[in-house]
Amino acid sequence: MNLEPKKVFDYFEKLSQIPRESGNEKAVSDFLKKFGEDAGYEVYQDDSLNIIMEVPATKGMEDREKVILQGHMDMVCEKGKDSDHNFATDPIELIVDGDKLHANETTLGADDGIGVAMAMALAEEEHGPLKIIVTVSEETDMHGAKDLEAKYLEGKYLINIDSEEEGILTVSSAGGKLLHSKLKVEREDYSGEAYALKLHGFLGGHSGMEIANNKGNMIKVIAEILNKVDDAKLISLDCGTKQNAIPREGKVSLVCDEDKLKDAIEFAKDKFKGVEGELIIECEKISHEGKVVTAEDTVKLAKYLLELPTGPHTFIDEAKKVLESSSNLAIAKLLDDTVDVFVSLRFASSSLSEDFGNIYMDIVKKFGAEAEFENPYPEWEYKKESHFREIVKDIYKEMKGEEMEEEFTHGGLECGVFFEKNRDLDIISIGPDIRGAHSQKENLSISSTKRVYDHLVKVLKAL
Repeated sequence: MNLEPKKVFDYFEKLSQIPRESGNEKAVSDFLKKFGEDAGYEVYQDDSLNIIMEVPATKGMEDREKVILQGHMDMVCEKGKDSDHNFATDPIELIVDGDKLHANETTLGADDGIGVAMAMALAEEEHGPLKIIVTVSEETDMHGAKDLEAKYLEGKYLINIDSEEEGILTVSSAGGKLLHSKLKVEREDYSGEAYALKLHGFLGGHSGMEIANNKGNMIKVIAEILNKVDDAKLISLDCGTKQNAIPREGKVSLVCDEDKLKDAIEFAKDKFKGVEGELIIECEKISHEGKVVTAEDTVKLAKYLLELPTGPHTFIDEAKKVLESSSNLAIAKLLDDTVDVFVSLRFASSSLSEDFGNIYMDIVKKFGAEAEFENPYPEWEYKKESHFREIVKDIYKEMKGEEMEEEFTHGGLECGVFFEKNRDLDIISIGPDIRGAHSQKENLSISSTKRVYDHLVKVLKAL
């Protein structure tokens, strides 16, 4: 790719050749380790596969304060229904379309590959003492950040390059946790006609950044259909792939009356007519011999899924869609004798965590399910006084002639974990324009990438 800034996009292209789904980061971690060693940096690869690089200051700038540049090496792996891409083995196919860079029917991985590529390129610019930290599994449980030893966070300033809107200076972020519930179901024998449904057409998206937008949740669609067909007996259910992605497609098969199913499909299409995208339901008549979930437990499951809240919960500023708390009904899968359901909860302050969680636990108890909260991560508190923040904003104004806006993000960032380990850190998060993160529509603005990179070059010089 002949794109500017060349070093940034060259590194991003190299990262895109390496499979790096959360939990499959050994190859990309080794690549980053070799990059640092070849450049002559002091490099550490910890037991979690996090990479820490100590980059010496440019000559004459040794007396500056140390700056930490931080990003994560993993990516969310989503693809279109017709894509045969294998995220475990295949490189991401990059496509330039005007000012936009996107992939071929898959997530691009600019979240956060472009942040990592920027950090790699910035190491070759003028700067004082620099440390680059690249973590694993940010997109799932943040265990890379959680496992990182506090000694690696010694420094005064930390720049997290994992935000998704140019001109926005992220100054705090939400905390969160994952509800994992199991609803037991009874099965019975069946032999005869059945129906297989494939549902798609919703746009999906990042459950933190886009949950307040008019997104359809495919689990809710399936629940509406099952609830409407009151004699349905479930054969299979598979909807949702990632806890932080709004489910946009799914599969369900069931035994039911054909006319009732047709009415239920039309009911669902009408109910979800106003959401982004278009609800498409493909129905195929099949034969089934084996176990099915009883009609009683199928209806029970439908009502359980319908009662679990998803979407915005409370707002700090409703007019501006500044969220205080939200949830994403993310995954529902029928296993042998249980339905596994995952709901991702986010909140602006830890004081909301218990009350918000109790809403879900009350529903869990009502339906006799089992549940626990997993993978909690802390919110990142706003720092009222920050000389660092003012320097970043002043340089932006000099470059652009306009003010940089401070923003709280409802997305979870590793900054909260780092702040818990070193409360003296002055932290900001910044990044170029990325749209459609966590979906196959993800795209990156090329020109925005250059402007944000140039801004960071000047910040490192100024510090």
